[in-house]
Amino acid sequence: MIRGKFICFSNGVHLLGGSVVKRVACVLTLILVLAMLLPHSMGVASKVNALVPEEWSGDGNNLDLSVLRPGDIILCRGCAGWLEENFGDIVGYWHHAAMYIGDGLMIEAWKDGVRVVSVSMVRRASEVAVYRVKTTDDIRQRAIQWALTKVGLPYDYKWLTYIGGKEVEGPSYYCSELVWAAYKAVGGPDIDQNPGWSWRYGYNVAPQELADDNDTYLVAYAK
Repeated sequence: MIRGKFICFSNGVHLLGGSVVKRVACVLTLILVLAMLLPHSMGVASKVNALVPEEWSGDGNNLDLSVLRPGDIILCRGCAGWLEENFGDIVGYWHHAAMYIGDGLMIEAWKDGVRVVSVSMVRRASEVAVYRVKTTDDIRQRAIQWALTKVGLPYDYKWLTYIGGKEVEGPSYYCSELVWAAYKAVGGPDIDQNPGWSWRYGYNVAPQELADDNDTYLVAYAK
């Protein structure tokens, strides 16, 4: 698509000059196009939902799952299908976030809402990283228990609006919002690198911001 002096190609977002404003314009153009393609009885969220696979997908990786501790953050790139492949870089290098809850399971906000799934699924992603929050084991366990109370809530598509937002207690969650909120709700550190507004992420908390925050550190990386 060509709009003025910026170009959105089908294999990603390529912006002349790299302006943040142009990045935003590309995202808004995508949303507008999706909306126009939908019958009036459907929302943009339904169309976006159809572009995301049921489970993580990618080229696979060799992550050693034994490094995981309850409360760890799992970030992936190359795991969410067409939507991520074409527009994922807008939200940073990492495109999705989940939390390991122990016993071979993780919790995440995926396209149909908050769910608990086998952590073995992370081995399907093209790249993964494990980050640990600088806090106590008690806070980690409380964050897990809080997150589990949100299972079944719908996915929150407000991040697609760019301005976006995040809530500790809300009716729905996107992936990194759920992980951020879990720690914030139980008195843990605020693991959003930009707690307020940022030109790249708006009021959202992106997976990349979880990685870049000073209260988390890298434990493992694999591809």
